[in-house]
Amino acid sequence: MDIEQPKKSPTEGFAMARSSSFTVASGVSTIMDSLTPKDLATLASLLKPIMLAQAQAQSQDKQKLEECAVPTLSVMTSASDEDKKDDSEWHNPYSESTYSLFYLCSADSFAFWYAVFVYVIQITTILLTLIDIIDWSGNGLDMPPNVDLIVTIAQGVALFQALAFQSDFLEVVAKFKDGFHPEVLEKHPGATYATWLLSCIAQLFAGLLLLLTIYILTMQVDSVLGIMLNFAALHFMADIDNVAFDLAKAGFMGNSLQSAANDVVNFQVCKPAGEQGLLQRSWKAGIFLLILVVMVAGWITIVVFRTSGKYMCNTVIVNMGDNFVPSLGAFNGIYDLDFSTGSGLEWRAEYVERRSVVIDTPGRGVFGYCNDINAWTFRVQPKDDQDDSGPCDWIARSSETDTYDITETGRIQWFVRDETNREVVLEPFSLFCFDCSNEDAEGSDDCGGKGTCSNAVCDCDDGWYGLRCEFVHPCSSIDLDARTDEFASTRDWARGYQSNDLGNGMLVEAYHRPVYIHEYSNGEYDVVMFTGGRWALTSSVLLPHAGRVPSNALSDGQDDVGSDIGDFFKYTFHGFKGFSAKNFSVAFLSDYMEMGTHLSSSSPVGFSWFFAEEAIADNQNQGLGNEISTEFLCRACDESSNPCLYDGKCSGGDCVCSLDSSGSLCEIPPVRNGHCDPFFNTPEFKMDGGDCCESTCVSTSQYACGAEKDGYVSTGYFYCEQPKDEWQRRLFNGVAGSFSGYALDLSRGSLAVSEVLQDRVRIYDKVGSSWILRDTIIGDAGSRFGAGVLGLSSGPFNVVSNPSFKAPLTVAVQDAYRRLQIYKCNFEGCTRSQEFPLVFSFALSNDGTVLATSLLVAAGQAPNVIRVYEAQEGLFEFRADLNVTRNGTLADVHSMSLSGDGSTLAVQTQMKEFDTNLGFSVATNEYIVVMAWSRIVGSYNMETEIRFESQLNTLGYELSVALNQDGTVLAHGFPNCQGTQLHVHARNNDGNWIARAAPGMNTTGCIDNERPEKNNALSLSGDGITIAFRLGTKVRVLVWESKTESWDDVSDPFPLTHYPIALSSNGKELAIGAPEDGIGGVTAVYSLPGRKECPTGRSLLRLSLTLDRLPGDVVWNLVNNSTGEILFEQDSYPQEYAFATILEET
Repeated sequence: MDIEQPKKSPTEGFAMARSSSFTVASGVSTIMDSLTPKDLATLASLLKPIMLAQAQAQSQDKQKLEECAVPTLSVMTSASDEDKKDDSEWHNPYSESTYSLFYLCSADSFAFWYAVFVYVIQITTILLTLIDIIDWSGNGLDMPPNVDLIVTIAQGVALFQALAFQSDFLEVVAKFKDGFHPEVLEKHPGATYATWLLSCIAQLFAGLLLLLTIYILTMQVDSVLGIMLNFAALHFMADIDNVAFDLAKAGFMGNSLQSAANDVVNFQVCKPAGEQGLLQRSWKAGIFLLILVVMVAGWITIVVFRTSGKYMCNTVIVNMGDNFVPSLGAFNGIYDLDFSTGSGLEWRAEYVERRSVVIDTPGRGVFGYCNDINAWTFRVQPKDDQDDSGPCDWIARSSETDTYDITETGRIQWFVRDETNREVVLEPFSLFCFDCSNEDAEGSDDCGGKGTCSNAVCDCDDGWYGLRCEFVHPCSSIDLDARTDEFASTRDWARGYQSNDLGNGMLVEAYHRPVYIHEYSNGEYDVVMFTGGRWALTSSVLLPHAGRVPSNALSDGQDDVGSDIGDFFKYTFHGFKGFSAKNFSVAFLSDYMEMGTHLSSSSPVGFSWFFAEEAIADNQNQGLGNEISTEFLCRACDESSNPCLYDGKCSGGDCVCSLDSSGSLCEIPPVRNGHCDPFFNTPEFKMDGGDCCESTCVSTSQYACGAEKDGYVSTGYFYCEQPKDEWQRRLFNGVAGSFSGYALDLSRGSLAVSEVLQDRVRIYDKVGSSWILRDTIIGDAGSRFGAGVLGLSSGPFNVVSNPSFKAPLTVAVQDAYRRLQIYKCNFEGCTRSQEFPLVFSFALSNDGTVLATSLLVAAGQAPNVIRVYEAQEGLFEFRADLNVTRNGTLADVHSMSLSGDGSTLAVQTQMKEFDTNLGFSVATNEYIVVMAWSRIVGSYNMETEIRFESQLNTLGYELSVALNQDGTVLAHGFPNCQGTQLHVHARNNDGNWIARAAPGMNTTGCIDNERPEKNNALSLSGDGITIAFRLGTKVRVLVWESKTESWDDVSDPFPLTHYPIALSSNGKELAIGAPEDGIGGVTAVYSLPGRKECPTGRSLLRLSLTLDRLPGDVVWNLVNNSTGEILFEQDSYPQEYAFATILEET
């Protein structure tokens, strides 16, 4: 029977059942005639369960089909339906893709929204790819300038492949051909014509969009392999909907989606056989051919555009370094596409330097492609093309490449030949497209909205400048930065230069940069100009045509710009010396600058400069020589873009400086000018250049250190911030053979240094950190003037020099004949006032009022008489004679020291006996005797006697002795490497002398001086807390710490060849003489910085008082109003202190 035939599908089975029903009906009619009523009842009871089961199955089928609208057609029972059976064919009009779910499934089903989600993913993927491959800022479709012929052919073949494999497009064409099936509405009212049409349009849009993406990407690729790889890579996007459907059908997306997918697979409708004719097949083929023709037409158009240079960059900008080939920098700038070199398949264009085309030069720079080396090259092409040897005769070349796009070579290495003809990397090198994206449009984006771009160059709005209006209008006036050096050569160069404004915003330019000129009265000028890679400084006499082209000498088409200099730079000047032969050279060159990059600048401001070397050939440019410390700055100030420095004010383009700064932009800070400015007393300005500390300040013609501008008010060094333990050193070198530094002394800002072999003593005054020579005292020839002890006194008052006054000094100088000569020094110089013969040793008080001497009563006798003098009206008058006796025996007086005012005298004495074993007298007892002068009784009274015991007396060492300013601290001893200690005593409030802890004597590595001297081997500061002494070949400086009652080192030991030392009264200066160093002896003066420290809770009070011409009439005092304490007072001053500046501190 027909009903036993196997089903091919649900709908096919249904059709077969319909056909079999006619046979069954015929048989049933025959059987019914033979059945009795009882048989019929029995048959009905048997059929009832079967019919109930069938009804239940139909109910389940209906519920299942609610999820997906699968048409279940009614059984055709009429004769007409049977007649149609032979003319009909059942088929599934819908593909196995999510677009079928999109149409057939209801909008409230999960399958519908799954289809929508997949569609969004597919469209998004395609759109992102399309957006990425389109150049939205330049060459639209980003087509290559040209490609090889084989690539062009492969692109044409790929078009057919792209269309043939585009499943979405082909499927939707088939859907439109089949049309809408309204019978679906019987069971699924939501599957309307509108939803069918929407699904078709969505699938068509996706197919066309993907086809467009593949098409564009195929045209963009410049290799056959790239075409095939991209085609294969993008084909997956066409299958996103199919893959998503397969996942649903396989059950990966859930049971409901699997059921819906299976319903789509099993869905079938009947189509009339008449629709399968030639007409329908031709319609589908026509659509296919139409799309293919459109794609081929686009391909042909693109090929034509490529071969004609449509996709080539019309203008490029080039920067080539000049380290190995100095001439290359002159060919930097804009290059234009040269269409005269040809066209066609596999055509590579050449680019010609715009500047060398515009101006009258014998050649031009050209970029082309050399097939022999498969590289782009640069050459200088003669304008007579017959002499052109072609792109393979190169000066610079790219790495090997087959690209048709020259801009791609900007990302690879270029090479030049060095002087040995060896290929080296060209650095820097940049080359990029410089076309206008919006030609002749006002406010063009190319110009940053600040001008109109035309022919790759912007015509900028007022106030803007540059090829892309990237700069504000360039500086109109440049000056040498006063903080740097001038241009130094065999001639003087101008310091300031001006740009030449031709009107209407036009400037005299070279290589799109302003030309800065300083014109002299004779018509010649110095010029700062850009030469393509570097700024250059030269003179008009070193330029072709002397840097001028008269308007009557211009060629046709060259319009006069209104200036002979302007015409020269616009129509004649080229930076390549080979175009000008020998008549072109520069004196200085700047650092390199890349045009069109972030390193570019509109002026030479801020660039480093170098000497220009001589060119190695007449046709070669000059290279770089040594760097010089010279820079330009913009003279024209502007509050926002070029402000005046250090609080200067800009007025009419000029700076009005403040804070004592100077320069065109107030760029010179007032440092190292001798005046302390707290604003600049920072590490950034090296602590005001040292102006705030005495040990580092250097006076100038504008200021004296530590004083106000007029020099009559002493301000001191309150703002000094330097470390207090860093000694600053100044050296004084004697002339050859002078033995300078044999004897020396310090006293309140003055220094005396003997040059014993020249019989002279030099007197210096300290101003800041400088020691200024006041005078040179010359003794008798051959007397070894300054061979003995040297004494220096700065008077009873603490005075500082001013423009009208120098502190009066008393200088005591002893020569080899034991003559002691006294000199008085004032503002005009030093003069000798007294002489004392046969002086063995002496001491001069700091205030210059008392002189103590140990006398040799007669030549050859022992110095056992002490004679003291007191200053009276400028001369030393006798005060007293003293002897030191022990058990009725006179003691020899070898050294002595006076307190600051001379009221206390300390002497070192010796008792000697003849040693028969040694054959000479030796000291057996040594004493330090301290005596105080009593003005009431007019005599000295002994305060204490200190015996000094030593086992080293026989070595011939002499004791040294020193008193502090007020005579309350005494130091004595003869420190040496044998370990003898140094002793210090201090007088307490009861008048008793108490021994302090002895300074430490670290003798490790100590070497005794070969020629020990007693003179100035020991020194105390005025307050007695700082001690300096000679130990072997070094000097040690220690400070007394009252809290720990011990001595601490101030610093490492100071080097000393030998001979004297001296410590200032404030303990902050140490002088060391080394007469055997150098060619004529050396004196080193070490100074400590730092301001005077005050106890906690107190502040420094500094009083500066400058006297008038009648100092004797000056009476003043300063009283603390809170306590009534008199801080300072003075009844009068000697006449010699007229116009003196008196300084008091507390």
